[in-house]
Amino acid sequence: MAVPEVRLGTKGDTLAGLIGRVRSARVLPLALHDLAEWESDRERVLDRVLAAPWASGRLIVRSSAGAEDAAAESLAGRFLTVPAVAGRDDLAAAVDRVFASYGEPDAADQVLVQPELLAPRLSGVAFTRDPNGGAPYTVINWSEGGLTDTVTGGRVDGLRCWYGARYSGRARPPEPVAGVPALLAELRRLTGHDRLDVEFAVSAEGELILLQVRPLVVTAGTVAEAAHRTVLAGVADEIAAARTRPAEALGERTAYGVMPDWNPAEMIGLRPRPLALSLYRTLITDRTWARARYRYGYRDLRGTPLLVDFSGLPYIDVRASVSSLIPATVDRALAARLAEHWVGTLLDRPHLHDKLESRVVVSALGLGAEDRLAELAGAGFGEAERTALAGSLRALTDRLVTGGLWREDLDRLRALDVPDAARDDGAEEPAAKARRCVEYGTLPFAGLARAAFIATDLLDHLVAAEALSPEDRTDFLGDLDMVASGLRRDFGALDRDAFLKQYGHLRPGTYDILSPRYDEDPDRYFDWSARTGAEPHRPGFAPRPEQLRRIERLIAESGFTFDAARLLEFIGTAIWGREKAKFEFTRVVSDLLVDIRELGARYGLGVDDLSFVDFPVLAGLSGEPSADARALAEAAERGRARYATGQTLLLPPLIGDPEDVWGFQALRAQPNFVTRGRVIARVADVDAGADPQGAIAVVASADPGYDWLFARGIRGLVTAYGGANSHMAIRCTELGIPAVIGAGEMLFRKWAAAPALEIDGANGLVTVLP
Repeated sequence: MAVPEVRLGTKGDTLAGLIGRVRSARVLPLALHDLAEWESDRERVLDRVLAAPWASGRLIVRSSAGAEDAAAESLAGRFLTVPAVAGRDDLAAAVDRVFASYGEPDAADQVLVQPELLAPRLSGVAFTRDPNGGAPYTVINWSEGGLTDTVTGGRVDGLRCWYGARYSGRARPPEPVAGVPALLAELRRLTGHDRLDVEFAVSAEGELILLQVRPLVVTAGTVAEAAHRTVLAGVADEIAAARTRPAEALGERTAYGVMPDWNPAEMIGLRPRPLALSLYRTLITDRTWARARYRYGYRDLRGTPLLVDFSGLPYIDVRASVSSLIPATVDRALAARLAEHWVGTLLDRPHLHDKLESRVVVSALGLGAEDRLAELAGAGFGEAERTALAGSLRALTDRLVTGGLWREDLDRLRALDVPDAARDDGAEEPAAKARRCVEYGTLPFAGLARAAFIATDLLDHLVAAEALSPEDRTDFLGDLDMVASGLRRDFGALDRDAFLKQYGHLRPGTYDILSPRYDEDPDRYFDWSARTGAEPHRPGFAPRPEQLRRIERLIAESGFTFDAARLLEFIGTAIWGREKAKFEFTRVVSDLLVDIRELGARYGLGVDDLSFVDFPVLAGLSGEPSADARALAEAAERGRARYATGQTLLLPPLIGDPEDVWGFQALRAQPNFVTRGRVIARVADVDAGADPQGAIAVVASADPGYDWLFARGIRGLVTAYGGANSHMAIRCTELGIPAVIGAGEMLFRKWAAAPALEIDGANGLVTVLP
């Protein structure tokens, strides 16, 4: 290996060594002195700094401690930076403040003085590898204006992020940061370091300025470029093949997303282990999802999987999703054009990837959907086509509200726990339990989820039309006595054993065998000393006569045949039924995971090994002990290897083309604000083990197993994933808890790292507090 031209040292030493050597950017002139010099003769140091030609304007005093940029631990953003320094006294005070920020500085610790970069176009931080997994990606974070110290501190609004396979010439970042990859490549060559963390800015004149270079601290091992290129090329080929695969889905184009429809980002996470992924497929996204929609009057996509995975990373097939949301009575040619248009709309407006149904597709006719149908006129759909679609949607919605499908699903749910001899003696095999869960659990749940989506839409229309107020909406939902209300009430009213008998099956990761049930580790989830007794009864919601008359007029104007009483009954029962069905089917899933754990123990496999086994392997065991033990061990080994490969990949949340895998800009989400309340509280990162009592709880994705949070007196909630109709959105609305659902990865990371937040639901604002 060639001897590096520049040795990485302190911030100041490294920058001084790069002056005159780096060509892809400019290093601002600098003055560097250590604590020993400063304490020995500060006046001489000040004279030397202020004599420099560049020192006549505003200066910035920066930290350059020996411990700041070590290879094993970075203290980026830990020490003080003082901008806007002018004059001798100001400079002396700033140097003292920076040295003081070190705590107990060493005599060799330095302070760095440079001319302040005024009004930069942007500033940012870039990595030569993925800091989480060590894979060979260029990662560039930037924001317009500001100092990079605020980027490293996580306090910048408008943060953008781009990822690109660093070995691929096909991955080109956006124009504002187009020069950064070349700078990173040059710094790797000059320093001889493969893992670098680089701060940069672009001046008002458009010049790339290098502000800092330090070793990138990566705890994971390094992933070789050649191996990574092979895997990523394979993913691109998988995507190309999936796009051309014959299917019942309509249209020519498709996209793959982690947030649309039965979004895996919220349900099982972005990187689930094989057991969780395959179980989710078996119970919902392989067949059940399409069976339920077909029953409810939508296009027949039975036999078409909704979820695909690329090296173990799960994605929803948007073309299949969109096609399945078109009524079966719509002419095939029109349906194909609609599917093509809606997929194209999502690709043109990718920030709507978590709002496919609410902002892109029209899947039911509510009391105000005509405006959204009118938008189709601008896309070339004629009046006759729009009228035909409206008629099909109106008939579907009317049949759903007036008919009995949702009641049939509630009745079907009751059969989930009917005693069975095989189950009573513990002999029910995993495959049989999964089939029971589908037929009497996830299938009725999928139908009720569709009904509840439409019900929530209708409820929102009533508020938009001012037939109900936002407060009425909250009271209406609160009066439904859903699971979260029951859990919070029963936590105060029931003894510990009775409470865990009712709710003990819940676990934060519904499909994750590594996630403990409530009854397996109750003290992790509940503070039994904080129980306050039964909550007071809240008055029920009852619409006033003038509200009922207003609702009747809206119904008549929309061309429906049901009345206000039936509409409100449907809305309430469908929303309640969805949450009830979710609670009940997750009981069977949780029991199934316990059965799998016990089965694995018989063959010497722990839960970690089992988490890598695909469910079809478990369902297909022969009953011959030696053969089954071998099959499980081999499946665990295969799954572990595939999972490890997937961990090295960074893929976009929305994929429209195979080329997208080589480089992409992270999407900025449009968060869903739940309730109009305002709250100020400390932040509790639940996934990191923080106590959520009295805090704003932040959790990446929250399924029913996170309902324990509501028994811990949280004051607010933030999630990275989820939509306006998601489980936690409904829960927070019901309980009147201010929440931000589906903040997206960038905002979520920023808010999770904050000491405290203010959530202002009425104005749609989140403010980071010190």
